Amino acid sequence: MNYKLFALIAIFSFVVFSSCTSTDDYGIDVEWKKYNEKIVMETAAKTAEYTARKSLSNNGYVYWKYVTDFIPDEKSAPSTKVTEDGTPYFTDSVSVRYTGWYLLKDGTKYTFSTTEGDYNGVPRTFLVSSNMVKEISSNLDGVTTMLQYMKVGQQVEFCIPQRLGYGGVTQGYIPAYTTLWFRIKLLKIIPGNKGEWDK
Repeated sequence: MNYKLFALIAIFSFVVFSSCTSTDDYGIDVEWKKYNEKIVMETAAKTAEYTARKSLSNNGYVYWKYVTDFIPDEKSAPSTKVTEDGTPYFTDSVSVRYTGWYLLKDGTKYTFSTTEGDYNGVPRTFLVSSNMVKEISSNLDGVTTMLQYMKVGQQVEFCIPQRLGYGGVTQGYIPAYTTLWFRIKLLKIIPGNKGEWDK
């Protein structure tokens, strides 16, 4: 009788413990990953609001929309280059103002990088094929894709799924498997020029 009771308690404890842990055998926060996948699915379903754009790497879709309430119209230096369609090439640099964030589990926005607020709206210049966020070491496929469709003066908000962001890699204060959000205003296109952090 005691043996059966002990076995029952052991099984119950294992089930409770297993259901409380949120990481798998590889240390992946399964709940966080699923939460971020849900964000992308919900955004993709808002077809009246967001448009799907296939990434230039063919690794998935970025979900985007035009915005006008991010940065008021301002006088900025005209583009030093007008391409056939008015958009920057992969080898060009751009000057932008932006805010990047992700959503915490309670829905709160966590801003991880911005040119606004304490930075007084000072634009950042970087190579399109590079990365706008100085503190982060690798390229964002989703940002590179969106920039190559933007024209000077346009402002967009877009959602970058994990596989077009950092995937399973933690980057500083951005957890692995995080869906990223950006609002960007393209101020200037600089042909074939290195950005301020691409030296």
